[in-house]
Amino acid sequence: MTTLDTPLSILGGMSANTFLRDYWQKKPLLIRAGLTDFEPPLEADELAGMAMESEVESRIVIEQGKTPWQTIKGPFTEETFAQLPEQEWTLLIQAVDHWVPEVQELKERFRFLPSWRLDDVMVSYATKGGSVGPHYDQYDVFLVQVSGKRRWQVLAPDAYQDQAIEDIDLHILPDFKANPEQDWELEAGDILYLPPNFAHNGRALDDDCMTYSIGFRAPSMQEVLTGIRDQICEVDNEKHRFSSPSDHEEPHHAEIHHSDISYLQQELKAMIDQPEMLADWLGTYMSEVKYPEFHGDLNQEDTQASLEDALKGVPFFRPGDARICYHAAPDSALIQLYCNGTKIEIDQALEPLIHAICDQVEFDFSTLETDKHKDILPMLSFLISKQGVVHLPAEE
Repeated sequence: MTTLDTPLSILGGMSANTFLRDYWQKKPLLIRAGLTDFEPPLEADELAGMAMESEVESRIVIEQGKTPWQTIKGPFTEETFAQLPEQEWTLLIQAVDHWVPEVQELKERFRFLPSWRLDDVMVSYATKGGSVGPHYDQYDVFLVQVSGKRRWQVLAPDAYQDQAIEDIDLHILPDFKANPEQDWELEAGDILYLPPNFAHNGRALDDDCMTYSIGFRAPSMQEVLTGIRDQICEVDNEKHRFSSPSDHEEPHHAEIHHSDISYLQQELKAMIDQPEMLADWLGTYMSEVKYPEFHGDLNQEDTQASLEDALKGVPFFRPGDARICYHAAPDSALIQLYCNGTKIEIDQALEPLIHAICDQVEFDFSTLETDKHKDILPMLSFLISKQGVVHLPAEE
């Protein structure tokens, strides 16, 4: 049984407890040979082929292109790649785990951290000298060197000025003064963890440089406030208005008194002080799919047919773009289960079943004792309809 104190190979033998205590959102960590048993599922030409697909989000960055740090957005053509310089360019493909099951399997190895925070896996391929410039991310990231070599230079948030080169698409820091104590060369299997806002400058050292970036979702507080505001405003209560009862003082008739501000402050606090509403917003937001335009619910007929297949033992799996999380309030007998931006309420007794679905990738539901609880079938039907679990493709 794996616990927070179990040594993890992905952390170089460090336990999750040690990592969370000493490094998570605090300081960088270089992990030598943290990923030695991973066979890269994609070659450079296969990545290029993905970048030609219209549904795949891709970019090419050329340091000395038609303009400095020229950025070209896909989809691309064979002619695009034929016209690239021999060196100093980078191809980046977002959310490769959505399309390639082997990359999803890599993401599963980081579930010692909250899986509802995991976003996606970006893959970058670079020729020698390729870089996207010194920059920072506003979220945690694990930079996994899958093939070739890359040099990373890192600066703490207080060691650089947050400025950007003007008139380019990328937010590149113009005055990046490297710290020799955070200057590393990564080889295949090495991993570099960076907390939010740590600036980093990566440069490929050969023509076989491929890096997988495992990123985490981190909504800004402005996004949170906007989302909570929208959720509060869904309840139309015209009678709840500003009134500011008099405190019997006699301010000038033109003065907005401090008691008016205090009243407004307390009313707004009361509207936000609703833990279940906050949990509902967070569960909905963090479970939303990355590309909703490529995702749709199954209709009732297809859901029922898939449910019957599942109960017969047809193999199912959790796809790379499925986002499942849940919230169990301490004083409630119900769990809010979220899948791809929507929710269902089920009995807390089914929490172990939720764990099993979130811990595994492939499923045989024929052994489920559906008569043991009335919520099992509605829960499974919900996950199928939202495509949180789908048919395992038949082998050709």
